Amino acid sequence: MTLEWSEHPAARQELLDAVVWYDDQEHGLGYRLADELAVAVRLIRDWPDAAPLYRGRSRIPPIRAKGIDVFPYRIVYVVRDDEVIVIAYAHERRRPGYWRKRLSDIVEPH
Repeated sequence: MTLEWSEHPAARQELLDAVVWYDDQEHGLGYRLADELAVAVRLIRDWPDAAPLYRGRSRIPPIRAKGIDVFPYRIVYVVRDDEVIVIAYAHERRRPGYWRKRLSDIVEPH
């Protein structure tokens, strides 16, 4: 079963910003990033528990992070009920954990 997909609004904006930035660096590169992300999204929706748990966080719900081929990005997400909720499209080398403040917008307190 393929799960539903939603994104924190800030995650969606950082995705769009990254695509534009890469395309500004080299025409077509932003589209390549978008294509790589689309592949990762399909994998996550079909096998949400396949991505490794995010290191350093053991609380409920578990946070997972799926790396993107070729680009230094990870899709950081949680699974709640029948839905994947993206917290961030996080660059691997910039501001580690910056997205944690978004958890309160997404995850119901336990």
